[in-house]
Amino acid sequence: LGSGEEDKAGGMKPPYHVLARNLLYPGSRTVRFPVPDEKVPWELTCSLPARNPMGRTGLRGRGSLHCFGPNHALHPVVTRWRRNSDGSIIRKSLKKMLEVLVARYPLSDVWALPGGSLEPGEMLPLKLKWILRREFWPQFQNLLKQGTEIHKGYLDDPRNTDNAWVETVAISMHFDDHNDVEMKRMNSFLQGCDPELCIRWQVLDKRMPLHANQKELLRKVSALLGSYF
Repeated sequence: LGSGEEDKAGGMKPPYHVLARNLLYPGSRTVRFPVPDEKVPWELTCSLPARNPMGRTGLRGRGSLHCFGPNHALHPVVTRWRRNSDGSIIRKSLKKMLEVLVARYPLSDVWALPGGSLEPGEMLPLKLKWILRREFWPQFQNLLKQGTEIHKGYLDDPRNTDNAWVETVAISMHFDDHNDVEMKRMNSFLQGCDPELCIRWQVLDKRMPLHANQKELLRKVSALLGSYF
């Protein structure tokens, strides 16, 4: 981030790493080396096997990620309009309200978008396969192709290190009609393979208990659809 680079409001842009510089690495007792904002950019003299394209995070190695360098992920953002019992769309602050499909996976206390890490050669993340019955996987891939890409590239993630990071493709999949045949069919195939897995349509707003990086994806979907956030 170059000095003097400003956003539209006239203030300085936030540093690239926010979550990725949390001192305590998730799921462990490993503590990052504190990296102030001005020390995030790489120096030309550094020589590492793979370098985070956004700069230093305070922790070398690959952490809990699968490989050095980019770790690819897919995040479908599946939405529909929030409606009254008579089918009319509910509004707040004059803007239409959305509902988004979220899941709470075993051993987790927060809700999340139904996506995640992609294994090499796989078209759908394992976490997405957990919530969909196998016979619907091909149809879901077709729905993804019809969706709108809202983000592609680096994702600020608490697992990111100096040498390993998450890159994701986020796709908006919106059902405009509450009688949409494909949406009803998808609902009928929502079935977790674990009894502790919870799936639901959640009202979309910025107070949702999701990870900060996923809230940013929801903000982009809201901007795309002109909905309340």
